[in-house]
Amino acid sequence: MKLLRHLAGYLPVKLASAIASFGGVYVFTRLLDADEYGRYALMVSAMALIHTLSLTPAEAAAYRFAGKAGAQGRLPDHFRTAVSLTLRSLIVTVVLLVALGAALGRLSDYLAILPWIAVLMPINTTLQMTLEAHKASQQVRRYALVETTRLFGGFILGALIAWKSGMGAASPFIGMVVIGAILIAPQGAWLAGQIKGGQTSQSQRRAYLAYGVPIAAALVLDLILSAADRLLIALFLGEAAVGEYAAGYGVADKTVLLLCAWTAMAGSPLVMAAYERAGKDAARDEARGLITTMLLIGIPAATGLALVAQPLAEAMIGEDVRDGAMAIIPWIAFAGLLNGLLIHYFSEAFQLAHKTAERAVLMLVPAGVNVVLNLILIPQFGLMGAVAATVISYALGIVVLGLRGQRHVALPLPLLEVLKVSLAALAMWPVIAILPDWGSWPELFVKAACGGMTYAIMAFLLDAGGARGFVLEKLKSRAGRAA
Repeated sequence: MKLLRHLAGYLPVKLASAIASFGGVYVFTRLLDADEYGRYALMVSAMALIHTLSLTPAEAAAYRFAGKAGAQGRLPDHFRTAVSLTLRSLIVTVVLLVALGAALGRLSDYLAILPWIAVLMPINTTLQMTLEAHKASQQVRRYALVETTRLFGGFILGALIAWKSGMGAASPFIGMVVIGAILIAPQGAWLAGQIKGGQTSQSQRRAYLAYGVPIAAALVLDLILSAADRLLIALFLGEAAVGEYAAGYGVADKTVLLLCAWTAMAGSPLVMAAYERAGKDAARDEARGLITTMLLIGIPAATGLALVAQPLAEAMIGEDVRDGAMAIIPWIAFAGLLNGLLIHYFSEAFQLAHKTAERAVLMLVPAGVNVVLNLILIPQFGLMGAVAATVISYALGIVVLGLRGQRHVALPLPLLEVLKVSLAALAMWPVIAILPDWGSWPELFVKAACGGMTYAIMAFLLDAGGARGFVLEKLKSRAGRAA
């Protein structure tokens, strides 16, 4: 099964991403105090917003049109157009960075981080463009090597810098700059080779922008869903509360979202290829495997995180931000699942049909609701108010995009599989509940292992996501080869 081969191929990337995400929370919540960690989280959100506004259109086009250009033998023209568009987009990046610097005014702790972000952004967009091209052309090994090195190397270097230099909240950004500078030479040379002999034109750039700008707009609204609450938490509750919130997000939302992204990374190119090759029906058939796999992985991950929130927080999160993070982890885990389904599945119908502008308009609904709910709930309920606003907004986004997307590509949502996977995941609850509370790592490992085994057994018995049929088929195939 091609999807499973791609899942295996992209596994190193997601392991590196998990290490960077979990390790970042574990290390930086200990090396940075609560206020520093809050500043780091806020500047990550600011960088993501600027990157999405200015550079994502070119990156999205580099991914979407690479397959078609390759089939037509026009890859040099494609890459020349994408690079030309990126160079123009960097002008917008500079303007936005200057505006951010002006907005920060005399906040010296934040201004100390800004130069590193300014250096990092052109490096990151060059690397990201090459990665999108590798993914679109299904060059799994090349993608995995580069992205794994970037994620793992950036985390290690950032941690060392935070430990030894006393650079505070700037340390993670410095680590990313250093590893990016190392990777930019080989990847830049690869990109230069790809554009050799290519031609571009204003009409091509306009076509790429027409596709990429609506995607960027929709992603900005996604960021509002996931990051606007941090700005409002800082306003109402302070930087330390942002640190607590970001730490909870780092071990809950990011974990489930990484698993959804891993599944999509392997399955989305197959859905796109099926759509380009044979149309909507073929894409729908391919998407059934994608959503089934995403549910089979995502639902038990969110449930498991919710059930081990206390030992997880004790093991992973520094004391300065632990209590607030522990309280939100169960809810944020399911918010991460909703976010993953929203971004990596229900948005796919609009990207396949080139209706990205419509998706951007639709995302105004959950984004607006999120801001309004945060303004109402954070002053009343603190961090839990922000969590409630997030969960409600993601659920609303799924409903809006899911219903409207059916007009373009009727992506399936197998409700019977949702029920079976959910029942298998809920079976973990009584098993984990009766285990002793040893605290921290011992409790986390034992409960995770027992919960995982329980889920696997129940998924097999219920044939959730076709698990039993898959296992029996593999056993039969192996027995046949042995004979």
